[in-house]
Amino acid sequence: MAKIRIVTDSTCDLPPELLEQYGILMVPLKVMFGDKVYRDGVDLSSKEFYAKLRNASDLPTTSQPSPQEFMEAYRPLVEEGASIVSLHISGSLSGTLQSARLAKTMLNYDDLEIVDTRLVSTALGLAVLAAARAAAANRSKEEVLAAAGWVTEHLQAYFLVDTLEYLQRGGRIGKAQAFLGSLLNIKPVLMLKEGIIYPYEKVRGKARAMDRLVEIVAEKFNSIDNLWCAIVHGDDPEGLEQLREKMQNNKVTCSCMLTGEIGSVVGTHAGPGLLGIIGCPAPRL
Repeated sequence: MAKIRIVTDSTCDLPPELLEQYGILMVPLKVMFGDKVYRDGVDLSSKEFYAKLRNASDLPTTSQPSPQEFMEAYRPLVEEGASIVSLHISGSLSGTLQSARLAKTMLNYDDLEIVDTRLVSTALGLAVLAAARAAAANRSKEEVLAAAGWVTEHLQAYFLVDTLEYLQRGGRIGKAQAFLGSLLNIKPVLMLKEGIIYPYEKVRGKARAMDRLVEIVAEKFNSIDNLWCAIVHGDDPEGLEQLREKMQNNKVTCSCMLTGEIGSVVGTHAGPGLLGIIGCPAPRL
């Protein structure tokens, strides 16, 4: 059986040590401040990115990898005869998926599966991790795809942002457009569903919004016996620690817990101050 290799893009926001542990190949998107181009997760740390974002006179822009960049990533795996599973950000949020598909066509390599996970950030990361763990356990390609698909099918992601301005200006606001024009100090709780951002609830004040975020996930997750979850933040490590404590107080327990900071591409569109909790039943590996 051919060795299965997992490829993803930098919007998965997985820590470098996990990418290295499982041999996951990450293709970076790019973020541009003026005429300066940075590769997400390669040239610019999250800390450096948020410092630039807060001080920027104009919002940065982002771009997907080119088909050529995907070809360069895939080619060594093709040469070794690997079976490739390539898992990517929702096609509704980025053109990254289309670049990967074009690269596959140009390579003319049949043993390459391009997957639209309909996820983003660490939600995508959990699907990638499920696939990588299945591959490490010497599962078949079908089982690897099924593990990722399980996460896609069952994952729930809830998050709050300081402002909808970044999502609106970046064109990623989705159905959350309905929350625009809300009263001052209203914090929107949003959800990711079928690759699109949806409004969930409006809460007044960040402290109450954080409490409500944890209440929501406790209602959704506490009936799950074997829970994979992630807590993420955008330049708000104190908020992340508060969420972790509130989850413990609400008896939300996870068999696999990821914590991390949103990277520069997702952070460009979400803005600083994002806090999110993601969970799904553990995939059957």
